[in-house]
Amino acid sequence: MTSMDSVGLRSKFLQEAAHLLAVSSPAASAFLGSARDRLFEDTEQGIPAKDWDALRRETCGACGNRMIPGWSCKITTRTLSGVVVKKKPAIPNKSTRPEKNIVLDCLRCRRKTIQSLQPRPSRHIRKSKSRVEAKSTLDLVQPTKEEENKVLKSANANSKQRKKARKGGLQAMLEKNKTNSSQGGLGLDLMDFAM
Repeated sequence: MTSMDSVGLRSKFLQEAAHLLAVSSPAASAFLGSARDRLFEDTEQGIPAKDWDALRRETCGACGNRMIPGWSCKITTRTLSGVVVKKKPAIPNKSTRPEKNIVLDCLRCRRKTIQSLQPRPSRHIRKSKSRVEAKSTLDLVQPTKEEENKVLKSANANSKQRKKARKGGLQAMLEKNKTNSSQGGLGLDLMDFAM
């Protein structure tokens, strides 16, 4: 077994043990979390930035506390719109969005961990030639006012027919209930015997 495998196994063990003890014994969980951080520092293992951010989201960098939102940490988002960044924009026509950050506030040691949120990619709607051509042909063939009036009248007639059918259905149900209740003998219901 190589040293990198043993470090990975130890790290995984410490992570799972800290996770299991997070609620029942927060102090022991924090100790195991800080031991895991020390393990990464001692071995000088090159952790990718994505994994490092994930590690900071799950354990506090100062005390090793397990970051459970609402239980051991508080999460807020903040937008940095007033900060002036002195970078040359790669694309000058691209609209600049304010940078959003997530702030993890450890409730054990009050350390604030700030991580930036990745912006969503913007959606671009492309118009194909067929859509543009279809739009131009639709503009040429416009319905006359008589056709529009026919459509409106038929829509009104359909809604009136639906209303009449609904009303007839409700009246039929009421009449059916009346006939059933008159045939029922004593006219008692289950709710009459409820206490």
